[in-house]
Amino acid sequence: LLCFHFVSMAEDPLAEADALFNTRELDSMLASIPLYVKAVEAVPESYEANWKCARAYREYADYNLEHELEGWKDLCKEYGKIAMEYAKKAKKLEPEKVEGHYYYGLSAATYSDGVSILKALKEGLKGSTQDAFYKAYEIDKMYDIGGPMLAIGRFWHQLPIPFRNKRRAEKYLE
Repeated sequence: LLCFHFVSMAEDPLAEADALFNTRELDSMLASIPLYVKAVEAVPESYEANWKCARAYREYADYNLEHELEGWKDLCKEYGKIAMEYAKKAKKLEPEKVEGHYYYGLSAATYSDGVSILKALKEGLKGSTQDAFYKAYEIDKMYDIGGPMLAIGRFWHQLPIPFRNKRRAEKYLE
């Protein structure tokens, strides 16, 4: 005799968060964050919950940056930092998977947008960001429609002199 246990979406914070996040609407992305946090709290060792939580924090902050909404710098600083921690945990849990590395790098970039690239460099984020992007590229350069390639290209383009490397940037952006 087979028994099936059905979990409603209300009982599954990860599924509910995904449904909200996937609308790509600002309010829904924001509403997904506490549900992702709840999913991580329920299963702290969940790779999926950790990287998706990082993604939600990062994407919400990035949306605010792109649309220059009021308070975007503070939001990028705060949410970028939080996202980095969730992504760092994901990288540790499943180092052979792309999402943790990719969202760590993107989250560090978002944090840098909030505090300034120079401050982020002083905090030592260049190496960990660079490593995360190259690891994501090594695992799956076509993830997120070529996201690791674009991220590396933008990374080398956005760095201040003397770190900027336009030739490397062009190589990955092409």
